[in-house]
Amino acid sequence: MLKGVISLSISIFFMSISSTSFAGDTGYIARSKLMQNIRLEFSVLARMSRERIEFDESLAESTRLNLLKLAASTPVIFKDDDLPINSEALPAIWENWDDFVSKSADLEFALEGVDTSTLADLRGSLGNVGATCGSCHQKYRMK
Repeated sequence: MLKGVISLSISIFFMSISSTSFAGDTGYIARSKLMQNIRLEFSVLARMSRERIEFDESLAESTRLNLLKLAASTPVIFKDDDLPINSEALPAIWENWDDFVSKSADLEFALEGVDTSTLADLRGSLGNVGATCGSCHQKYRMK
């Protein structure tokens, strides 16, 4: 239980930082923060599903909801096509904008389907999220 409380605290901390910091950031920095936060939030669910942290239904659901908010903000955050040399984003994002937005919507759809009721349900539904992330990264992220 203590691990779950710690993970929840970390999640809430990063979400509070990210939601306020995205507003002032543009381009590469905002995209980088968004992807870092998605990775952090997803890692909570992944670690929970692998029993590296204790399953906590409340934490799992709040994490899923945080991920939904982050996923919904992806097209807005990626609208700016600032591409510094250290960016992992490919220009193909903006060349195929409608497809990119569609893949973002696919992530939201996959997250809607994540069942956080039990550990078994989480395990059974989390793979779709990873696959959806991977389909976008294969096409729009440097390897």
